[in-house]
Amino acid sequence: MSVRKRMPSYRLWGSMDDGNVEFESLTSETLDGALRVIRESFFKNESVCKGVDIIEEPGAMKELEELCLDAAKDGVSAVAIYVPTGQVISVAFNKIQTRPLNSEKSSFELFSQKCKYKSSKALVDFMIDVDSEINLFQHYNVDCILEIMFLATLPDYSKRRIGELVVAASLEIGRELKRGKNVKTPVCINNDDTITNKPLVPSLSSAIMTSNFSKKIALKLGFETLAEVSYDRFEFRGKKFSERIGEADKSCALVAKRLKN
Repeated sequence: MSVRKRMPSYRLWGSMDDGNVEFESLTSETLDGALRVIRESFFKNESVCKGVDIIEEPGAMKELEELCLDAAKDGVSAVAIYVPTGQVISVAFNKIQTRPLNSEKSSFELFSQKCKYKSSKALVDFMIDVDSEINLFQHYNVDCILEIMFLATLPDYSKRRIGELVVAASLEIGRELKRGKNVKTPVCINNDDTITNKPLVPSLSSAIMTSNFSKKIALKLGFETLAEVSYDRFEFRGKKFSERIGEADKSCALVAKRLKN
């Protein structure tokens, strides 16, 4: 097994396969690899990406990469690394969400307004729609949420619990923040490594689990399922999401879990 050169920002959350796979916070050094996982796995295989035909609109994929970069600036995303090669093989791009004040728009609503491509706007609007099923801030009486926004693993490393452990690492980041520890990790984007939402501490983690596989992850890690939404409800360019996704995944689930000290 080769020895990785670890940067000062390196923060380990766990390992598996005798140390061959490590789970750590996303850093400036692992950002490109994380985006590669999004391009090679998320855009091609994720259910809602299929529902909005994202791969048919390259500009839309680029816009969603910008959403990943926006999330990365919050310093709470996690990756899995295959240590012998240093390759990023899985990622959870996580976003800090705050309780809107009065008529204030959410970060996703603001992003949707800026979208230039129909596929990316449709995907973000889907997220907004499902998130609106339950007002998580009111339901759990919290002001700050760590949302597991985009979760993906390279196909060659699927069915090995890697996605599950990336989510587990994300939860541990949230718990450590709740304990008062400064574990947000700066990610340099356009020569700026400022952490956005730096003083904010989440009390809850949430996600929209869009496949049977990710729903099982949520169940195993103790998330509460608050809403199950059929893909028949959503349409894009004259077709229901379900027509493009197929029979394997018929619905998504809005899930949440309190972050305890």
